[in-house]
Amino acid sequence: MLDAWLHDLRVEWGERAYRSARAIAPLVAAGRVADLRVVGRQLASDGHSLEELLGWFELLAGRARPYRAVLQHGGIDQLADGWADGIMQHEYGTQSVAPLDVLRHRLHQQVQVACSFGSRPGQLLALVVVETDGSSDRLEEATRVARATFRSGETMAVTPTGKLLILVRRDHDLRRRTMQLSEALRHGSQSPAPVRVWIEPLAMSAEHVDSHLLGLVS
Repeated sequence: MLDAWLHDLRVEWGERAYRSARAIAPLVAAGRVADLRVVGRQLASDGHSLEELLGWFELLAGRARPYRAVLQHGGIDQLADGWADGIMQHEYGTQSVAPLDVLRHRLHQQVQVACSFGSRPGQLLALVVVETDGSSDRLEEATRVARATFRSGETMAVTPTGKLLILVRRDHDLRRRTMQLSEALRHGSQSPAPVRVWIEPLAMSAEHVDSHLLGLVS
C-alpha cells in the first residue's frame, strides 16, 4: 500500500515530494494518530505547504480504507497541528508570540482542514482570549503564564488593544486549562489591573472568520 502511495506521489508531485514522503513512511506505516503530528512537523521543516500535505494524505486515504479511518478520527488534525508547529518553530521560535496575521492565516488553514472533512470549524476550534490593560509588563506576564498552561504549540498573538489570543482545540480539558490560566493570572500577579479570560466560540463557517477576528481586535 505504501509503495503504491509513494509511486503515485512521485508521478503526481515529483521527486521532491517523493523523497520527503519516503522519509516519513515508517511513521505513516505504523498507523498511529499521534505520529502524524511528527509527520506534519517534519514535512513543514522540509518546506511543504499544508495544501500539499492534505493532497498527499487524501490520496493515501483513497488507497487504504483503514488509513482513511485514522485520518478521520483525529489524524488529519494532528497532521495539520504538527505542520503548524513546524512553521511556527522555524519562523518565530516555540516561545514567541506570532503576529496577528499569522494567527489569522493559521485559523484559515484549520478551517480549511475541518471543512475538507465535513466538520464545522466551531466544533473543533476556539480562541482563548486574555484581556489585559495593554501594558507590556502585563502582556509579557500573560504570555508567560499562557505558555505554561497551553503546552502543545498553540498559536498565540497579541492584538493592538492588548488582548492575547490563543488558538486552541476544543476538547474535554479546555475549560479546566482556561480556568487554571485565569486563576494563575488573578492570584500570581503583583499588578492591581484586572485581567479577563474567556473561551471565545468561533464562527461556524469559513466566511465569518475574518469578521469574527476583527470584532475581537476592536
